[in-house]
Amino acid sequence: MSQQRINKLRKILEEKSLDAFLVSNFYNILYLSGFKTLTENEREGWVLVTTKNTYLFSDNRYIGSLSSRGVKRRSDLNKEEIASLPSVARNDIITKLITPEKGLIKHLQEIVFEEKISRLGIEGDDLKISEFNRLKQKLVNVESIPTEKLIIKQREIKDEEEISSIRTACQITDKCLEDIVKTIKIGTSEKEIAFKIEFWLKEKNYDLAFYPIVAVDKNSSLPHYDTRSGDNKKIKKGSIILIDFGAKYQDYLSDITRMIFIGNPPQEMINIYNHLLNAQQKTINYLVIMRSHDNYCGKEIDQYCRKQLTTSHQPLIADIYPHSTGHGVGLEIHEYPKISPVSTDEIKAGQVFTIEPGAYMTGKWGMRIEDTVLIKENGVEVLINFKKQLLTLDF
Repeated sequence: MSQQRINKLRKILEEKSLDAFLVSNFYNILYLSGFKTLTENEREGWVLVTTKNTYLFSDNRYIGSLSSRGVKRRSDLNKEEIASLPSVARNDIITKLITPEKGLIKHLQEIVFEEKISRLGIEGDDLKISEFNRLKQKLVNVESIPTEKLIIKQREIKDEEEISSIRTACQITDKCLEDIVKTIKIGTSEKEIAFKIEFWLKEKNYDLAFYPIVAVDKNSSLPHYDTRSGDNKKIKKGSIILIDFGAKYQDYLSDITRMIFIGNPPQEMINIYNHLLNAQQKTINYLVIMRSHDNYCGKEIDQYCRKQLTTSHQPLIADIYPHSTGHGVGLEIHEYPKISPVSTDEIKAGQVFTIEPGAYMTGKWGMRIEDTVLIKENGVEVLINFKKQLLTLDF
């Protein structure tokens, strides 16, 4: 799949009259090459895509063993060697070892000369100004051209391999929450639940998509409550619990939010929950209806969802959510398309995003219902299957 993604990028480069493109973003490198370093926040790897070749640059911690064996291309390897190597080595990607004596710039200078590169695209929304200035200074006779969202927008449409990984991540999430709910009891704290989610996933060789949001009672009124630095409320009779988390499978993520009520909630709370659930389900149904229309975008979905909460016969006492109705999900938990009041992102088959309306009573409690959905050519698939009917636990 990596080669197909690189070929798509090459078509974009041709449209923009670029001879090559330097990729610096951690997730874009992973998307194109299957290569990832230990941390996403440091410059430990680069990818250069030219009209002829794809190059991966990193140091001895990651590709030194390949370079020491003289491995440059797939054609150099036998079947057994190919099977034993990281995915980056199976896609005809040329590896270049960065050393103190020969850094990225020297490698680029050689490639620029060999392939006669005069227009080099760079990730203007990722590269630091100092890095950009150094490229301009050192790559003589090369025009460095900043671009925005070139690969990130390409990542917006998932291929079959990506969809399969996200679907599995959602299935893992469903099973995890099913088991975690069984462990909740009076006296359980927010951080205990978050820990149990993380332990459940890691014990089964999976990982978190992001640190879980577990918010009890008034903490649930904060849409992005930080469980790590919060006051770690404990569950009591009559508590309301918001759990927002996701799983990671083969680097791809899922996202879910569900509400849990301890004992029988007041009728007012039940009414608001059912009203919120109805709006969320109507919005998902609206996605199905809109698949028959061309050129509809994220803000139309957002507007529709908010309208369901404000024009229903059931008055909504709580404040309508201050966040977006949804966001793309993939290698990162927030990707394109954006489902927000100002989003002009066109909705297309192959996109995966969330639908997550909420209602919040400031200082009292809040509710949010979130599913991860896949836009298909002939409809919509809800990838999260954990039940959404009012969930109460009695002790």
